[in-house]
Amino acid sequence: IDEEADRLSLLIENVLESARLQSKTLPLRFQPLRLDAVIRDVATRIRVRYKDLDVQLDLQASITIQADGVRIAQVFENLFTNAVKYAPGSPIMVGLKQTGHLMLITFTDHGPGIPAESLPMVFERFYRLRTDNATGTGLGLYICKQIVEAHRGKIWAESTPGQGTTFFIELP
Repeated sequence: IDEEADRLSLLIENVLESARLQSKTLPLRFQPLRLDAVIRDVATRIRVRYKDLDVQLDLQASITIQADGVRIAQVFENLFTNAVKYAPGSPIMVGLKQTGHLMLITFTDHGPGIPAESLPMVFERFYRLRTDNATGTGLGLYICKQIVEAHRGKIWAESTPGQGTTFFIELP
C-alpha cells in the first residue's frame, strides 16, 4: 500500500508539473550554476540507489551558467533513471563540453536503443516505449524537454537499435 501510494503521489506530482510547464506557470529560480558539479551530484545519488550501475563521467568543462539547479538536476536524474529502466546493465556515459557559447551534455547507454519510428515521439506528453520490463507514465521526457526549453536550450535523442541511445542537451 505504501509503495502504491508513493507511486500515485509521484504520478499526480508529474501530471501537475507537466501542466504547469505547459502553461508556463512553473517558477524557475535562475542562479549561477556549474553543470559539472550538478552532474557529479546526481551521478553520486544514482550510484547510491543503483549499486551495480557503471557511470562514466567525461566532464571537460566547468563553466558557470545561469540555470535553476533543482530543475536541471531533475532532468539529469530522469535521464539516468530512464537509462537504468530501458537499458538495464548497460554502462552510462555522461559527457559535458563547451561548444562555442553552448554547453553540450550527453547521456549515452548501450542498451537496446529506441526504434526509429518511436524516436520523434519520445518527448511527447504521455508517450512511452512499450517494453516488457519498463513502466512509467510517459511524462518524464516531456518534463525534461519543457525544463530545457525554459532554459532556452534544446534536447534531442539519437539511437541505433541494438547499440544504444544518446540524449543530447544544449544549454546557453
